[in-house]
Amino acid sequence: CFYRNQKESTTSSQRRKVHRNNNSKERNTANPVFTASPNEESLCENIWILDSGATCHMAKDRVWFEKIFPERKDIYLAGKDSKIICEGFGTVKAKTVSTKYGNPLNVTIENVSYVPQLRCNLLSVICLMDKGYKIKSDNNCVLIYDKSNKLITKAFKNNGRLELYFEPLYNSECYLSNPSNSNYDIWHSRICHLNANYMLKMKDYIDIDDVNDFKCETCDISKITRKTHPNIDVNQSSEILELIHADLCGPIQPESYGGAKYFMVLVDDFSGMYFTYFLKIKNEVFDIFSQFKAKYENLTDKRIKKLRTDNGLEFVNEQLDIYLANSGIFHEKTIPYNSESNGKAERANRILLERARSLLYESELPLKFWAEAINFSTRVSNVTPRKGKEKIPLETWIGKKPKLNYLKKFGCVAYFHVPKVMRNKFDVPGRRGIMLGYARDRRGYRIYDIKHRKIIEERSIKFNESLKGSAYLGKTKVETWNIDSLFESTQDINEFDHKTKVNHLEISAEPAANENNYSIPFETLDDATNTVSDQIETPVDQIPVRRSERLKAKQMSTNLACNVPNSYLEAKNSADWQNWEFAMKNELDSLNKHKVWEIVDRPVKTKLVKSKWVYSLKQSDNGETKYKARLVAAGFNQIKNKDYLESYSPVVNIESFRLLIALASKLNLMVRFFDVKTAYLYSDIEETVYMLPPPGFERLVGDGKVCKLKRSIYGLPQSGRNWYMKIKSELEKFGLTQLASDNCVFIKSDGQNMLLLCMYVDDLAIFCNNDEMYQDTINNIKSVFEVHENKSTKFLGMEIVKHKIGISLSQSEYIESLLVKYNLNECKSVKTPIVKGEDKSFPPTNELIDNTMYQELIGELLYLANRTRPDISFVTCYLSQFNHKPEKRHYILAKRVLRYLMGTKDKKLFYDNNFGFVNANSDASWGNAENGKSFSGGVILLGNSLISWKCHKQKSVSLSTCEAELFAISEIC
Repeated sequence: CFYRNQKESTTSSQRRKVHRNNNSKERNTANPVFTASPNEESLCENIWILDSGATCHMAKDRVWFEKIFPERKDIYLAGKDSKIICEGFGTVKAKTVSTKYGNPLNVTIENVSYVPQLRCNLLSVICLMDKGYKIKSDNNCVLIYDKSNKLITKAFKNNGRLELYFEPLYNSECYLSNPSNSNYDIWHSRICHLNANYMLKMKDYIDIDDVNDFKCETCDISKITRKTHPNIDVNQSSEILELIHADLCGPIQPESYGGAKYFMVLVDDFSGMYFTYFLKIKNEVFDIFSQFKAKYENLTDKRIKKLRTDNGLEFVNEQLDIYLANSGIFHEKTIPYNSESNGKAERANRILLERARSLLYESELPLKFWAEAINFSTRVSNVTPRKGKEKIPLETWIGKKPKLNYLKKFGCVAYFHVPKVMRNKFDVPGRRGIMLGYARDRRGYRIYDIKHRKIIEERSIKFNESLKGSAYLGKTKVETWNIDSLFESTQDINEFDHKTKVNHLEISAEPAANENNYSIPFETLDDATNTVSDQIETPVDQIPVRRSERLKAKQMSTNLACNVPNSYLEAKNSADWQNWEFAMKNELDSLNKHKVWEIVDRPVKTKLVKSKWVYSLKQSDNGETKYKARLVAAGFNQIKNKDYLESYSPVVNIESFRLLIALASKLNLMVRFFDVKTAYLYSDIEETVYMLPPPGFERLVGDGKVCKLKRSIYGLPQSGRNWYMKIKSELEKFGLTQLASDNCVFIKSDGQNMLLLCMYVDDLAIFCNNDEMYQDTINNIKSVFEVHENKSTKFLGMEIVKHKIGISLSQSEYIESLLVKYNLNECKSVKTPIVKGEDKSFPPTNELIDNTMYQELIGELLYLANRTRPDISFVTCYLSQFNHKPEKRHYILAKRVLRYLMGTKDKKLFYDNNFGFVNANSDASWGNAENGKSFSGGVILLGNSLISWKCHKQKSVSLSTCEAELFAISEIC
C-alpha cells in the first residue's frame, strides 16, 4: 500500500487517508518529498541528494546557510504516514569538492528550506530547471550546466541515489533573522543602513535593542570611501531657508524607471533637511528651484536669503541670475576646483548615493529603481540624526518630534488591497507588490505592482519584511546588476520626471520630487499598514484602471520591448543571450550573402564609421516571438557634401494610398502586400566608406582590419536614397512607369489590364485586375529581390479588410496600444473629442507640464488623424499649437481625445464600390481666442469615398467669416 508502506491496506488506514485528503486545504503544507525520512540514519554531512520528486531545495543543518528567515510549515512525506517541519528558508553558499570532479567552484543556492529533521540534504531537480539550469545524463553520473552551458557540478550514482559533494562556506551556524526577537537588524535596513552611532541616538524615536559589534556586509561594500577633506564650512545660519545649498548629480546610467538621468539635492543649512528632485535634462534646474522657492516660502512664511552652488552652467546662467537678483537672493558660488566649499550639498549627494547603493544591493532590485532608492533615502535621512545637530532635521523643520513607526524596509514584499471596482466577483482582494517608498502629500506607500508592472500609491497594505520583492520579479528583472557603474559619476546631477500622470493613485513612474510636504502628519499611517480591510475613499472615475489581460499582438510586442537590450554587452549578459547570438549570426549571414563589404587594411588618416547592433522582438502572425538583430552603421558623424551628396528618399503619399484603395474597391482589383528583406543591402554605394567590425565579432575580421563597404547598409544617410534608386530602376525594367504626381506610385497597363504598385521604403502594395499580369510582375521582382508576402491585412500600421461591397481602413490595434500606454484601456469613454469652450473652463493656473511628454502624445494622435481618423483632425491640430509650452489643461484635453477613441476604436473608413464625381468641400471657424487666427478645414471625396482631408490654422488674421472661408477654399483646392 502506497499510503501505509505495507503489503496490505486496512479499512481504517483508508479512512485516515480520505480524512487527511479532505482536510488538506486547512494545512500549510508543501508537496510530498520522496527521499526524506526523519527516522533513518543520517548520511555524510557534505552529501546532497539530487531529488526529482522534491519541489524545493532542503538542508538539514544551519551551517550551510548565510542567513535563515523563519517560516514554519509542514512537509508531508510521500509513501510515509508522517511529516517533517520546515523552520525557515534562506540562501546556501557552498563550494564543490575537488576530489570528485576537477577544480572547486563556489555555488549559491537560493530559497533553500531549513528542515532539521532531514536525514540528508536535497537538491530539487524541478527548481534547478525552473532557474534555467540544464541536467544531462552521462554514464554513471548526471551533469549540471548553467545557462551559459558551463559545467557547474556532477552528481554520482551511489546506492541507488545521485549524490553531490559540497563544502559549506560558513564555519559557524547562521542566525535566524526575526524582526520580533532581534529588531536591530531589521531597523538597520529600514532606515537605510544608518551608522552605528546614529542608531544609538535613534532610541529616542524607535524601540531597538542594544547590539555590540554589529557587522553589516552591505554597509562595508556600499559605503567604503576615501579619507575626507577638513571641514571649511564654518558659517551657521540662524533659521530655516536662510541658506540653501544645491548640487546636481549625473548623468546616471541606466535611466531610471521613468527615464530620468539626473537628480538635484537642495539642503537647508539650519535644519539639515534634504529635498531631492529628479530631472531628464539639466535645463530643468531653473524651473525646479523657482517651484521650490514658491512652495516652501509660502508654507513656512520664511524667505530664502542665500543660495550656494558650484559653477556648473545649470546654476550659473543668465536666466537664474536675473531671477535671483529680482528675488533678492544672494548667489554664493564656490571657488573653481574647490567643491569642498559647497560641502553640505556634496556630502548630501554622498549620503544619498551611499544609502541608495545599500538599498539596491540588499534588495537586489533592478537598477532602474535607483531614483526610488534615492527618494527613499531622502525621506529616511530627514528623520535620522546629523552630526552637530541636537535634533533630527524633520523635528527642527516642523518644530515637534515625529513618530517613525510607519517606516518599512525598502524592497520588501507588500500585499496591497485592490478596490472592488478594480476586480471581479471572484478575484482575491489583495495583490503582491514591492515596497519602494512613501507617498507624497498623502498617507500611503509607493508600491511596485508586479502583475501590471507599474508604480502605484496605496494605503491598505500588509508587509513581509523578511521577504525580498525581487524574488517575485522573475523575467522582468533583466538588468546586469552592477551597482558601481550606476553611481560611478557623483557630480553634475539633476532629475525631475513628469512621466505619464494619470488618475488618483496611479502615479508617475518616478517620484516627481521628494518635497516631503510634512504638513500632512505621517505618524498616523501605522494604523493602516497592518490591515487590508480599509479602503481609500476615491471617486470611481479617479481610481487607477486595470490593464486588460487580453492584450493583442500589437500590445504584446510593446510589452516585450522592455526585455530588448540596448547594446551588445547588454545582450551578452542577458538571459536570452543564445537567442540574440543566433539572430546576430543570421544577420551576418545575410550581409555575407549580399557581399556588403570586403576586408581591407585599416587606412591611415581616414574617417572610420562605427557599427552597432540594434535588437528588437517581434511577433509573427501565429504569436511566436522572433528575435531580430540588425547591424547598422553610426552614420550620424558623416558630413553632407563631404562624405555623401544626397540623402532624400521619397515614400508614397498617404493620400495616394487611400486613392488606390478606393480604386481597388470600385474596380474590384486584387490587393497584395509585400516587404523586401534587407532591402538596403541590394543597393550599391558610390562613396568610399570604411566601417569598424561588428561588436563581438572583431575576431572574424582580424587585427588591423576594417570593412570597406560595397553596398548600402542601414544607418548611412545615403542608404535610403540608394535603395530607392535601385528599386526604381528595376521596376522600370519590368515595364512599370513612375507617376509624375507621386514618385512612389508605378503603373503598368496594356489597354485592358492594369497594375498599380506603391512603395513605402521596403513595403510594397500591388493592385491589379489581371492575375497573369500580377504573376509576371511579382516573379520579375522576386528574381532580383528576396520578397516576403504578408498574409496579414496590415500595411503601414493600418488594418485593411475587403468586404463584399467595399474595403475598410482602421487602426484599432494602434488605438488599443495607446490606451494601454496611457492607462486608459478601461476608462469611461466620451461622445465627442472636444467640447466647445471646454479649454476655457479650467482655472487660470498656467501650470506647465513636460513638453516632451505632451508632444509625444500629440504626435501619436496626429499619426491617427492623418491616416484613418479625420474626426480628430481638428482637435489635434488645435492642441498642437501648444507644443512649445503646454499647460496641464491642454494635456487633460489631449487625454479626452483618447477617451473618445476608447468608445470609437472600431470605427472604420469605408470605401464602397460605387463610382461618383470628385467633390471638394471646405469651411472655416472664424477667429481664435489665442491669437485671432481662423482654422481651415476641407475634404476631397471620390463619390462617397474620403480620399483627403486637411485642417490647419490660417497664416494670417481674417477680418470676417467670408474672408476666412475664402482662405479655406483656396487652400483645399
